[in-house]
Amino acid sequence: MQALSNASRVVANELRKAEQSINVAARDTAQFLVTTLEATEAHRLSPAMAHRTVKATVAALAALVEGQEQMAMRAHLLIEKVGRQLGLDETSWGEPTPKPAMATLQEPARESA
Repeated sequence: MQALSNASRVVANELRKAEQSINVAARDTAQFLVTTLEATEAHRLSPAMAHRTVKATVAALAALVEGQEQMAMRAHLLIEKVGRQLGLDETSWGEPTPKPAMATLQEPARESA
């Protein structure tokens, strides 16, 4: 049972990392969109010039949000359900739910402009 409990913790940790990675990617993609729109405005470019970039970025952001839904709303709930069906409780997971506390991912240092 201890091996199952350990494997469950590993799965929960990896799920949390995947969820956090999607959040970081969505944030960065949204920032790229804002920067693109601000640059278009600052240089008084025609919106038509940035249209394809803006459209592709919005589509990428939508895909990230869909991925977030799949991970956080579907995979996460299923992992919790399976854990309960296997007889794992709060003690087995190390806290009240199978989802571990959010660990910080190492991000590359951002250069300031």
